[in-house]
Amino acid sequence: MYAQRYGTVPVVHATGGLKDSVVQYDPFADAEVKEEEEGEKEVVEKEGHGTGWQFSTADAEGLKFGLWNALHTYKHFKDSWKKIVKRCMKTDFSWELSAKKYEQVFQWAKMDPPVINPWPFS
Repeated sequence: MYAQRYGTVPVVHATGGLKDSVVQYDPFADAEVKEEEEGEKEVVEKEGHGTGWQFSTADAEGLKFGLWNALHTYKHFKDSWKKIVKRCMKTDFSWELSAKKYEQVFQWAKMDPPVINPWPFS
């Protein structure tokens, strides 16, 4: 999380807090497909979304897959890479944001408290 603040794009094993902190990059999230006269389709990249790459298997192949995707984007899609870096640097990992999220959870719990069935004790 600290490294993202300085522009490092993460490649992480999708587990625990890393899975929650790194948003999987999807280059086609906001892509627009244009169809030309002869039926050919062209994908025009707009923004995409995400802050890095996740891999699910905790082995060399999983890491290799994540790194390949990151390096491929870096090498062939420079504009996308720059946008990913900017999103990483803008990501808010502050305690203030976390506290607001926890506060919201408590407010929801207060509005809809759990129902306790007293049955076998009644």
